[in-house]
Amino acid sequence: MLKKLLLPIGLLLFIIMSESVIDGTSIIMNLKSALLVTVGTLLSALIAFPLKTFKDLFKSLMAVHLRQETDNESLIKELEKLALIWRRHGLVALEHARTGIENVFLQKGIELVVDGYDRYEIRNIMEKDYELYFSRKESQVNILNTLAKLAPVFGFVGTILGLINVLNSMQDPTMIGKGMALALLTTLYGILLANFLFFPLAKKLSEYTKTEATVLNIILEGIMDIAEQKTSKSISHRLNSYLDVNRLSRMHKKKKRQRQVRPKPQMQMQ
Repeated sequence: MLKKLLLPIGLLLFIIMSESVIDGTSIIMNLKSALLVTVGTLLSALIAFPLKTFKDLFKSLMAVHLRQETDNESLIKELEKLALIWRRHGLVALEHARTGIENVFLQKGIELVVDGYDRYEIRNIMEKDYELYFSRKESQVNILNTLAKLAPVFGFVGTILGLINVLNSMQDPTMIGKGMALALLTTLYGILLANFLFFPLAKKLSEYTKTEATVLNIILEGIMDIAEQKTSKSISHRLNSYLDVNRLSRMHKKKKRQRQVRPKPQMQMQ
């Protein structure tokens, strides 16, 4: 719940802090500057990327915002249960159990097992789906990174337009102020959109994709074990050891970061 409130709280604090900066300019001038940067950035990205990728990006961002913490242990228990169903009750019971599976990747893996594919064919098919899925995710992250690069560029375009207005209106002091306001505000909005919206969203989606990769790897290894008709206990031991390796890797990275930020002891003067 707290994580879902971070975005609106952050936006509110940002509006309060930036109010003193833009308080002296008109609402129309702010809207013009914001629209110039936002519309220009989005139009350029729409030319560069397919519309379907934008739709997938919107769905992914909604999923990231609404998702709960991934429970890999419950996923392993589900794989144990499916292995037990096949060993005790056969493929018919496994096919009935497939209809109650929510994860699409896991559901397809069980479907391949039920259809009689051997483990090598199952691995090839699922690895291709895995690569295609993360290729689409990479395209979505590329969109956000591109938007983050384009926003300051269009802010600079607004700066040039504002300076042109200033040069064309040197005889009118009131127009000089408006031109300079447009020039500076577009640069401000370009930097803000890039660093407070697009770059953070790209990083968040990238980290979410890494979490999904762990889940799909667990499913893939579990499906391979189910296809070989291994016992539920052996599946549990192997997949839990996989999780332990990931935990140790995360702990190692955390300790490494702590060592990097730890201040060096100062030498005392003799």
